[in-house]
Amino acid sequence: MKYPLADYELTPQVAIVDPEFVMTVPKRTVAFSGLDALSHALESYVSVMASEFTRPWALQAIKLIFDNLETSYKYDPAHPSKEGQEARSKMHYASTLAGMSFANAFLGINHALAHKTGGEFGLPHGLAISIAMKHVIKFNAVTGNVKRTPFPRYETYTAQKDYADIARYLGLQGKNDAELVDALLAKIDTLFAGVEVQPSLSANGVSKADFEKSLDTLPDLVYNDQTTPGNPRQPRLEEIRQLLKDQF
Repeated sequence: MKYPLADYELTPQVAIVDPEFVMTVPKRTVAFSGLDALSHALESYVSVMASEFTRPWALQAIKLIFDNLETSYKYDPAHPSKEGQEARSKMHYASTLAGMSFANAFLGINHALAHKTGGEFGLPHGLAISIAMKHVIKFNAVTGNVKRTPFPRYETYTAQKDYADIARYLGLQGKNDAELVDALLAKIDTLFAGVEVQPSLSANGVSKADFEKSLDTLPDLVYNDQTTPGNPRQPRLEEIRQLLKDQF
């Protein structure tokens, strides 16, 4: 079982953020780590613990990732290009910005789901994150009678507006918040295609038999994950079970 540990004692006093260290990272690692960073920024932006201090970091990280991940993925260290090196540098900074955001605002059930599917089925973390990403956005970006996660500073459910604000920041078009969320989901689809990620469990080697066998244990593990309390919509166990089914 994969379970995150979090404590401010783990926060470094100094971090050396040098893009030179990522110039030779393999393509698949570039794709998975980049999409993980995207999730860090998206989840921390809509988190119940988000603030005016964390959201600018998240927004800038999201824009940098959409602008640079595909180019970074296609960069060939054996045939260096200025464009590719710049994209890898900006992705390195985007990952750091997203980390600064989620270190203070925390994450949500995209990570809770990925921690458990990754541990259960041996999937790379960024791949498990990608498989859950759009399903979690759809789950959170709703209106009406939503079971809000209790947190003192999160008095009004704003997840749909928050995702729509991200879409606006990216320059996406939509007549209302719901359409802007759809535009964001479509942009994520385009990014998945650009880095050759297939966002389903079945497309990545998980058999139906193994998946169904895990459905009795995974929902409880997801609910109890350390990242779940930051999610704006509090999931019921049956809703988690459906989110898992949606990923297959």
